[in-house]
Amino acid sequence: MKKLIILGMTALVCLPSFGASKRDNPSPKLKSVNVGITNDPATVSPLSVNNIMAYYVSCILFMPLVSETSERTFVYRLAESIITEDNTTFKITLQRNAKWTDGTPVTADDVIFTLNTFSNPAVGISDTSLHRILEGTDDNGLFPAGGEGLAGVKKIDSRTLTVKTKYPLTLNVFNLNIGTMLRTMPKHILEKVPPEAMLKAPFFQKPTVTNGPFKFKEYAPSQYLSLEANDTYFLGRPKIDILNFKILTGPQIAAQLENGEIDMNYPGVGNIPADDYDRVMELPHISTKRGEPGTVQVLFYNNAVLNNLKLRQAMDLAIDRDSILKNIFKGQAFMTKTPVSSQIEFWNEAASKYVYDPVRAQALLAESGWDLSKKLTFLIPTGNNTRERVCTMIAENFKAIGLNIAIERADFPTTMGRVTKRDYHISIIGMPANPFDAVRNLRYYVYSKDAHTGYSNPKTDKLIETITASIDSEDLKAGYYEIQDIIAEEVPVSGVYSELVLKAVNKRIIYGDVQDFGTLRDLEKWDVK
Repeated sequence: MKKLIILGMTALVCLPSFGASKRDNPSPKLKSVNVGITNDPATVSPLSVNNIMAYYVSCILFMPLVSETSERTFVYRLAESIITEDNTTFKITLQRNAKWTDGTPVTADDVIFTLNTFSNPAVGISDTSLHRILEGTDDNGLFPAGGEGLAGVKKIDSRTLTVKTKYPLTLNVFNLNIGTMLRTMPKHILEKVPPEAMLKAPFFQKPTVTNGPFKFKEYAPSQYLSLEANDTYFLGRPKIDILNFKILTGPQIAAQLENGEIDMNYPGVGNIPADDYDRVMELPHISTKRGEPGTVQVLFYNNAVLNNLKLRQAMDLAIDRDSILKNIFKGQAFMTKTPVSSQIEFWNEAASKYVYDPVRAQALLAESGWDLSKKLTFLIPTGNNTRERVCTMIAENFKAIGLNIAIERADFPTTMGRVTKRDYHISIIGMPANPFDAVRNLRYYVYSKDAHTGYSNPKTDKLIETITASIDSEDLKAGYYEIQDIIAEEVPVSGVYSELVLKAVNKRIIYGDVQDFGTLRDLEKWDVK
C-alpha cells in the first residue's frame, strides 16, 4: 500500500510575520504579526480564487487536506491520511478532532459537499479544470447538468471517503490537484444556498464559520486583510492573536520593514525591489535570506491577435534578458526562455536557453508581414515594482525592433481576470513553480481547452493529456521535455525571469519562517517576543 510521504500531523500554516517599533496592534496586550504583500487577494472565497494570494488566504480559513513542503514532500492538514492501493481509488481519512469555529465537527459530508459544489455546472466557477481527473466529470471538470454529484466520490463513514479518478495518478499528483487545492467548506452553513447563488453568497464576503487556525476579521480592498486567532482550533490556539496582511507597493515594503510597521515580506506576492536589497540587508533588526528560483514571470501573447509565428519569435529574440539581469537584478535572478522554473522535476535546460538578437528579430518581423502601425497593448499588473521596471525595459525592446507598443496598467486581480478571458494583447503573470506537477501551469500556455494564450496545437494537447494520465517516470520526462521544446520553438509565451527574492524577517519573530514551497504551515506555532 502506497502512503503519502508525511512529515507530521502538525501541518498548517507558515506565513510571514512582522513588527517592531510602529505597529498596528489593536491592544498592547495582543500579539500581532504584520505581513507585507503587493498582491491584493481581492477575495477569501475558496470558490472565486483567481490569484495566488487569494489561494493562500483561503487556505488559512478553509484548510486543504495536505500542504506541500520545502522538502518536496507533503504534510497532512485536514486529512489524517490519504492512501491508495491502485493509484485510482484514493481513501481520505479526516483528522479526528477537526471542527468548525461554531463547534460542529468537520466531516466527510463537508468534503463531499465541497467537491460537488466545485464541480456543479450550475455554480459557475470560472476554472474547474483540476477536477477533470475525477470520475464522473467531463473535460471541464464538471458533472452532468442536473446531476446530484460526482459518481466517483463515496462516503465510508463520518471521517472517511474515497475519491476515484478516471485514470491512474501518483499520490503526489493527486495531492497537488486535490489535496492542496480543495479547501473544505461547511455544508451545514451553505447547503441551503442555491447552486446558482453560491458564488455571491453573503457568507463569502465575511465568512463566520471556518476551520483553520485564524478567523476572518476585516478586509479593506487595496489596504489590508486582518485575521484573528481561532480560539478553538483543533491543533491548538495560535500563539499570536492578530495576523495582518498589508497591501503595499514594493518600495513601501522596504520602508516599512525598516521602521517596523511590517515584520516580514511575503516572497512571490510581496517582493522587495532589487534596488532595496542592500538597504534591507543592512538593517540590524532584520534577518535576510535569498530564495531559490520559484515563481517565473511569464509573458503571455494572445494568439487571437498575435497568431503569427515569426512575429512571436521576433518578440522573444528582442527581449534583452541579460541587461535585465545586470541592471535590475544585479545578477541575482534566474533568466529563462521557457515558462518553467529550474526547480521542477523535469526541467528541460536546453529549451530554456535564450538568445538576444535584435537584428534577427527585425528580419523575422519583416518576414512575418506584420503591420507595424498596428498598436499592441502591453497590460502590466501594478504593485510589484520590480516587475513593472522589467516590463518597461521589455516594452522598449519591442519598440526598438519596430513594434508599436502602448503600456496599460491595472491592479493584479483586474489583470488576471483579463488574461483569463483573453482580453489583452501582451501581459505578464507570475506563475508559481509546481515541482511535482508542472503540467498544472503548462496547460495555461499550450492546452487548447485551458490556454489563456488561445494557442491551439493537437500535439501539445495530446502531450498534456498523456502527462496528466501517466505515472511512468520515463514517459513523464519525455512528455515534459517535448512540451518545453515546442514552447521554445513556437513561443506561445516567453519565460523571462524568476527572482531570487529576498526574504526579510524581523528578529522579534521567535518562531516562523517563509518557505519556498508550502508556505502555509504551522501557523499555530508562530510566536513573537
